Amino acid sequence: MSGATNATPIVITLGAGHGLKNDDRIAIAGITGNTNANGTWSLANVTATTAVLLGSSGNGAYGGTPRVGVVFSHTPHMKQHSMNCAAWGNGVATLDIESYASLADFAAGSNNDGASAPVMAPSIGVASAGSNSTPAKSTVTLTAATSGVEFEIKPNIIMRAVLTAYTSGTVGVSITS
Repeated sequence: MSGATNATPIVITLGAGHGLKNDDRIAIAGITGNTNANGTWSLANVTATTAVLLGSSGNGAYGGTPRVGVVFSHTPHMKQHSMNCAAWGNGVATLDIESYASLADFAAGSNNDGASAPVMAPSIGVASAGSNSTPAKSTVTLTAATSGVEFEIKPNIIMRAVLTAYTSGTVGVSITS
């Protein structure tokens, strides 16, 4: 996310290839200035690079370092339902799949409400339970030779995929029921 209009409703700017669609739900945290963009939102009028936050009203200029996660609160994407996560491409990076039990934990980047690490099977990567200062997450190392991995996850209320230690290539991530 790289922008949020000071309008009613708020229109956010997203990176191309975001994969979101109308009626998807997302959580946003870390916005300063236009703080009304923070929260849990249903999306409308989703395009390749923008989306409307339904029921929102801007209250200032966009700023801060946003964190965006997908909310799993509606069928078929419900908390703790078995889902498939796939990562593909030729990227060399570390993929962290973060899990949050509440919007408050997501906003703080912590695990006070007891989220569990999301990857269930096969046992690839490293699972971390998180703490009051870090999220619960599963970490998978991607190499150009091992691109195209799939694994089962059990999502929590809010999930976020983060690439770290990126050195080269392209990586895509999808979660399907």
